Amino acid sequence: MTTHDETPEYQAFITVSAALTGYDSAQLQGTGCAGEYWHQVRQVLPKDILKTFLSHAPKLGKKDDDRIIREEYLSDRCLGPISRSVIQLWYIGQWVPLPQEWRESYGASRFDVVKIISTRSYKEGLVWDAIGAHPQGAKQQGFGAWGLEPPKQRGAGK
Repeated sequence: MTTHDETPEYQAFITVSAALTGYDSAQLQGTGCAGEYWHQVRQVLPKDILKTFLSHAPKLGKKDDDRIIREEYLSDRCLGPISRSVIQLWYIGQWVPLPQEWRESYGASRFDVVKIISTRSYKEGLVWDAIGAHPQGAKQQGFGAWGLEPPKQRGAGK
């Protein structure tokens, strides 16, 4: 399901995802995976919890995003596990199931299983950009690329 969705709920999902991942909405949509990820999240979460998850979106995009993410999402008993699964979804292109304790408290979905969303989601995972690498066997930088520009040096000495 890669169709582009312009509903307010989809836009809120992108806004929340941007705040959770540290990437802007254009970068997230540029992966081509946003529609698939939105579909996965809608399949897993009960409607009332999805509504709550998206409800903080209007507060985001301002100067106190870090506080909102910490206090309203990551620290919350219900939204914290969802937030961590959404972060992993964007970074590694895989849905990581919600903890058993969460499912017992809020409900289980048959779609809440370990799942690589698509071959594209692996290639477009944010992890590759974050570490300055390319997904093995999927998205090479091109023949002779290191001869034109050496690999990026990260960490010590920079």
